[in-house]
Amino acid sequence: MNKFVACGVMMAGLLLGSAPEAAAEPVAVTGDKVAVVYFSWSRTGNTRFAAETIAKKIGTKPFEIKAAKPYSTNYKACCDEAKPECANRKLRPIRQVAGLNLARYDVVFVGTPNWWGTMAPPVRTFLVQNAAVLKGKTVCLFQTNGGGGMQNCGKDFAQVLHDSKVLPPQAFKGGTIRGQVSALERFVTERITLK
Repeated sequence: MNKFVACGVMMAGLLLGSAPEAAAEPVAVTGDKVAVVYFSWSRTGNTRFAAETIAKKIGTKPFEIKAAKPYSTNYKACCDEAKPECANRKLRPIRQVAGLNLARYDVVFVGTPNWWGTMAPPVRTFLVQNAAVLKGKTVCLFQTNGGGGMQNCGKDFAQVLHDSKVLPPQAFKGGTIRGQVSALERFVTERITLK
């Protein structure tokens, strides 16, 4: 591929909000060295389902990021509260993630809903607070959306964790997530090989 075509492909990826593709070779790791961390707005949410499915494939349990002050359970009220936070890339205080010691993991999958084209504020907070611990580790984003695709989620994730090895992110349509178990499992096996 000539350098003009390669440059065009890279620019298209940046404009579409995707992170640059990493090497196609999956990372070899033992299951006890892989963490799955996620934020989900509701108890039966799409991102929660994705995280639980990914963790099951790995043979681990997921860790949940929770806002210190939860968002309203009313959708419109939640939108009114979260939209300006997302637009201004604000951090939202979070609780300590119960039982999680990131230092003991080599690979960390992070799940978020796509809120207005970016990560949910509690996920951004988690990443900013833990960027030093995640330095040099392998990290990978998965997100659920209402049809908007990846948008800026992958790019924003990679910018916060610029000192980590960032694997290609994956977007999953939330409305059909319960029918995407095989796609979620393939997402795992395309990025890691369990030893």
